[in-house]
Amino acid sequence: MSTTKLNKLIKTLDTKQMRCWVSILILLLFFGTNVATAQEIILRGKVPVYIHPEEPAPVRKAVTDLLRDLNNVFGQPSQVVDKLPESGPVIVVATGTRYEGSQKPVSGWEAHQVYADHGRVILNGADMRGTIYAVYSFSELVLGVKPLWFWTSEKPAKKGKVLIAADYLKAFSSPYVKYRAWLPNDTDFLTPWQKLSAENYEAFYETMLRLKLNTLEGSIADKSSFTAPFPAGKDATIGQRRGLITTGHHMQIFGSNYSNWADYWQKIRKLPVPELKIANRDALKEWWAYHIDLAVKNKLDVIWLVGFRGNRDIPFWEFFPDAPTDPASRAKVIDEMVHIQIDLLKEKIKDPHPPMRLTLYNEMSTLVAGGFFKLPDEPSLIRNFVAARRDHFPAADVRSHQFSGEPAGYYMNFQFTSTGSHLAQAEGPRKMQQNFRMVDSLSGNKLIFSVVNAGNMREHLLELSANAEMMWNFKTFKPEEFLKSFSANYFGDPFGAEIGTLYTDFFNSYWQQKKGDLPGFERQYLFQDMRYARAMEMLLNDLEKGKYSVNPLDNHPMDNPDKGSVGYFRVIPADNAATDQLDALLKGTTSSIAKLEAVTARADGLYAKIKQGRHFFDDNLRGQAYLMLHLNRSLQLLTLAYQKRDDKPGKRQLIGQSLDEIHLAQQRLHQSEHDQFAGWYANDTKFGMKNIEQRLTNLYKQLTP
Repeated sequence: MSTTKLNKLIKTLDTKQMRCWVSILILLLFFGTNVATAQEIILRGKVPVYIHPEEPAPVRKAVTDLLRDLNNVFGQPSQVVDKLPESGPVIVVATGTRYEGSQKPVSGWEAHQVYADHGRVILNGADMRGTIYAVYSFSELVLGVKPLWFWTSEKPAKKGKVLIAADYLKAFSSPYVKYRAWLPNDTDFLTPWQKLSAENYEAFYETMLRLKLNTLEGSIADKSSFTAPFPAGKDATIGQRRGLITTGHHMQIFGSNYSNWADYWQKIRKLPVPELKIANRDALKEWWAYHIDLAVKNKLDVIWLVGFRGNRDIPFWEFFPDAPTDPASRAKVIDEMVHIQIDLLKEKIKDPHPPMRLTLYNEMSTLVAGGFFKLPDEPSLIRNFVAARRDHFPAADVRSHQFSGEPAGYYMNFQFTSTGSHLAQAEGPRKMQQNFRMVDSLSGNKLIFSVVNAGNMREHLLELSANAEMMWNFKTFKPEEFLKSFSANYFGDPFGAEIGTLYTDFFNSYWQQKKGDLPGFERQYLFQDMRYARAMEMLLNDLEKGKYSVNPLDNHPMDNPDKGSVGYFRVIPADNAATDQLDALLKGTTSSIAKLEAVTARADGLYAKIKQGRHFFDDNLRGQAYLMLHLNRSLQLLTLAYQKRDDKPGKRQLIGQSLDEIHLAQQRLHQSEHDQFAGWYANDTKFGMKNIEQRLTNLYKQLTP
């Protein structure tokens, strides 16, 4: 048809017909758009949650947290329904092939996904923990409930509704490191706080799972485990209920604790308590067997710890009265005990290759590095190497070990009791990354177990989050990107990059009192907050006794190679362009003070601007920077007072100023005791802030004219 004829035909069309066709076209466009929109899932308050009937108790416990999250976000309670609704928005929780939807079930250890499926939101894992992680991933990604929400003193933002795209899919493949553990240790703040409420007690475990950890290091038994009905210890029981694996602390063989030795013999065996001696191996074997049976009876998922140490964090030869005195004989005892334990375990659980780990902590690291102890040839035994004590970097044993494909583990301290971080984080994501990458590389990429000493947890939340992220996404983890992302998530997108950089500058403000000796390893030696306390105590000891030394940090009683304890302070004057330790202390604190003054000034500016996460910013970064600033000033002023010797007026003035800085440090700690954390620092038994305050006060009074 020609163009002319077509134009004539159009002109002859009735106007009403034209209007009709236009209307039809508009309606088609309108309904087409609304059909696409209708495919979006709209979640509001009271949205039902369906759990597949075969899901185990730990998944249901995670769903209980999800119900709380939904209520916090929407302001209306959701309910678990017994029957899957045929239509309408619903959240479906199912493992593996228990739900057949538009996406294939995920596969692989702890893999999980969250996806939209024709009006339903599917939370699916390849296994039990995968499904648990899917639940918490949904809370974070869709509802906006952050993994650390409880610790930030900031509840999730309220929402009227949440829109989920029809093709929404977030899938997570298996983690790089199979077993990812936390060790709550030296918990002088955490333990009394947990006792205040069930919510406080559960918060630690819930946060582990929100961050996708899977293993709790600690005890399998406690005092209750020796009376009917013979339960596992409280920590192991809560971990089991939430789906966590349990493994023993490095001094607790099969999760046992010698503090319960008498309970076993008196309550279980109804016998006199035998003496704890190396020669009494039958009694030790029976003791260990009870803990294996206890774990099996209570259906714990266990990585069995083997080894031989003392009744606390000490070598066995400091506890057992019949211990040998030379390294070779000591190593021989450990070797014999470990083989007894392995044989016993295989016999009890009828498994030729049970999951086991041997932690090469402290004296074990020294014995292995010295060639005295040979690691057992067991294919399922995780060789759990440990960062060097006091300053945390891969120790000599792992650096010299000849790996041949055996499974490897690594333990790193974020907290360290006597000389490390306790009140303020110091190691940081970058140093953590360097540690684990080095060990993984040395092992031939066989790192399957990681554990970090979490201390009281609250002070180390950023580091713990970084560790959890890296252990899952090991190959792609970058500290700078993590800090930026973490800061944007908790303090708002506009401030992510700036606060991420501020975290880096805070970590770099620590005094490096000794030059590193591992090529390319940054910040190898640090003067953490506990070293400030211990250094002040050394100076106070001399001041109280009228003694003086240009190297007052020498000869600390815990600097004992026989106990595996070396490098208590590691203040090297030459590395600080100093003539002696006093000079090094002054130069080191001067450098840190200048850096911390810059960090706190920038933190003050940001604190005035941010609207999101202000409490958490003040607790986790700004407050810790101020704390370290006051500790640096206090130590510096005390060092200057120490140098005054016979100048009593000058000495008294400086001691008074040092005391003022301790008071300011205490004020910073009190400022973090808000909301559910009221009284958090009341039970300080490790740092000893009140003791230092009292000793400074006494000295100040003694010098009064």
